[in-house]
Amino acid sequence: MALPTQNISATKADPENLYHIVFTTSHIQRDPNSEIEKIRIPGTYRSLEAAKAAAHSCLFDAGYEREWFSQYEVDPTALERYRIHQRLGLVVVAVAPDGTTFRVCIGTTPNISHLTTDNEDGRIAADLYYVVQTNVEYANGDEGQRRGINIEGIFMTYDKAQSFAHSVLLSEEDGITKESFAEYDEAGDNERDCGFGENVVIHAVGINGENHLISVIKGQAMDSVDLAEAAVRIS
Repeated sequence: MALPTQNISATKADPENLYHIVFTTSHIQRDPNSEIEKIRIPGTYRSLEAAKAAAHSCLFDAGYEREWFSQYEVDPTALERYRIHQRLGLVVVAVAPDGTTFRVCIGTTPNISHLTTDNEDGRIAADLYYVVQTNVEYANGDEGQRRGINIEGIFMTYDKAQSFAHSVLLSEEDGITKESFAEYDEAGDNERDCGFGENVVIHAVGINGENHLISVIKGQAMDSVDLAEAAVRIS
């Protein structure tokens, strides 16, 4: 069963929306086009206030320390120049000395399934699997790229999420099939990626060159990320 959202009884909870923390990591030196970008979803919250607090503590909850970064920005005005994800609110940007860039964003979806939680911080406690669509359009000249990330659905099991993921780019009603794309790669029945990045189960290239990546991502609290792993990534 798809859960485009979940239900919580928390202080100042928004009855209509859910707020998702989207944590992305990219390394321009290793991937000049930044096409392959690691995405984690540390949590889903019932209030924007709670989500913002979680976004600001996200890196530190994972074991990172402020002095590990050569750049660390939270000012909304200054963040505009780092913004590459359309439809997501950028909250934190941190850049490591080796050029690895960390972005913490907030995405909003309607709370269709009326999810609830008893957690004081307003975080949905259930294990959730997110189907995430990333669209990358390459602009001309110095404009770089436009990247859109959207949470297409939320599920209680991986199998249901992956099954749904295989239908995201296709539409029988509109006549959109795999053959409608210049390239279309998908993970097999027992595979969890199709060779285009961690958790990416579908990769397609449109006729105009735009890239579409569909990922199935299990929600993971950042405090479960090992401190040693974080230190190695920064060093």
